[in-house]
Amino acid sequence: MRKHQQATLALLLALFLGLAGCAGLQPEVQEPEFRLTRVEPVQLGLLEQRFRLTFAVDNPNSMSLPVRGLSYQVKVAGMDFAQGFTDEAFTIPARDTGEFSVEARTNLMDSLPRLLQLVRNGERQLAYSLDGEVEYGRVFRGTRTFEQTGTVRLDLP
Repeated sequence: MRKHQQATLALLLALFLGLAGCAGLQPEVQEPEFRLTRVEPVQLGLLEQRFRLTFAVDNPNSMSLPVRGLSYQVKVAGMDFAQGFTDEAFTIPARDTGEFSVEARTNLMDSLPRLLQLVRNGERQLAYSLDGEVEYGRVFRGTRTFEQTGTVRLDLP
């Protein structure tokens, strides 16, 4: 029985050390930077509006980052504009910028008149804030939150 206990202990120790070694192999991932680069109307209705939001993602890492999902909230000109989630996978190339678009449905009944007034006054570059969470990785999976502010071009017909 003693040999059996020693063998079991040796197996558990080897398994523990192997798992600890794998955890040490997980690469250190620098934060990618997400930016809202374009807002295009798809359909402007009274109760619902649809916009195509285009995001750019800068990847400072020496390896590509496979993105599995993304949730986001966007404010434009200080107004709640859109929120959503996409589980459409894409890959951000290493040390490069990737771009992707999502279609967002909004209900801007209260803020649409103010937004249209800004555009009528010639303002096409509007301040935005973006925050969300990105799920990345295939083998080494992770979740990171992000926040970004800037200006975005609003393209209206």
